[in-house]
Amino acid sequence: MLNTYVVEGGIGKCTAFTALVPKLAEKAGRKIQVYTPYIDCFANNPAIEMAFEQSLPLNDPRIMASDNIFYCEPYKSNFALGKQHLIESFCELMGIEYDPSMTPKLYTTHLKDRATEWLEKNGVTGKYMIVQFSGGQTPVGWNPNNQYASHNPARNYPAYLAQQVILMLRAEFPNVAIIDATLPNEPAFAGAIKCGEHWAVVHEMLKRAEGFISIDSCLQHFSASVKKAGVVIWGSTRWTQFGYSHNTNLHFHMKDKWDESKFDPNDPRNSLVDPSVVVAAYKDKLATGKGVSENVFCLAS
Repeated sequence: MLNTYVVEGGIGKCTAFTALVPKLAEKAGRKIQVYTPYIDCFANNPAIEMAFEQSLPLNDPRIMASDNIFYCEPYKSNFALGKQHLIESFCELMGIEYDPSMTPKLYTTHLKDRATEWLEKNGVTGKYMIVQFSGGQTPVGWNPNNQYASHNPARNYPAYLAQQVILMLRAEFPNVAIIDATLPNEPAFAGAIKCGEHWAVVHEMLKRAEGFISIDSCLQHFSASVKKAGVVIWGSTRWTQFGYSHNTNLHFHMKDKWDESKFDPNDPRNSLVDPSVVVAAYKDKLATGKGVSENVFCLAS
């Protein structure tokens, strides 16, 4: 049975959906197809027959040859109640049994040389880490002349605090380069190297990084794919719905242990985690094994 799945949303959301792909293919009895704005999330996946970019019409003959075309939107389902992880919600809507060990998997080995080339061109010949303090801006049709605008700015870590984190990291780890994996029109920081490469190349770079620090955006989903542990700063979203067990999760009102009674998505203080706390958490994470984790699970409320 040939099934095509319409997967919409941002890079992080599409990355999360990859956690279902093996079980969806098993259920169908063959490889599946995907229709999505981010085909690189699904490229080279051994359980996917074809990934179609959404600039193509849905009535493309190769899609119309499907036995079934499936679509779901977790954000307009039980997920909105705040008690399901994103991957758990996808499973419920797609009729797949959920297991917290189901985590994202991207296949970007073909970009290894391209990642190495970027690193060498930018003078990164030794250790490095990756940071992402802003997001919520689609790279699809992106124009460098556009003013930066996030669809959810409350997830971002304020630039003045992010700069302090960068300076502290440079002092603590003077021989470790800091790569800023955000689009060119987003805030830049002294002491960090802005990376304008394709996001799939960033995923490949993360494999060899010492670790990472990010907000709730694509980088923290990539971390589950490559099993690279780091620190995630949370704002208007719950780590119990988007986060993973191998990372240290920080919030102004709580740390690591989620307390629903302290969460208000509209509280402007949510992401105001002290820079010294962020850096200390990163140092602790490195001390436990160079940022590498063999076991990654979806978090739960």
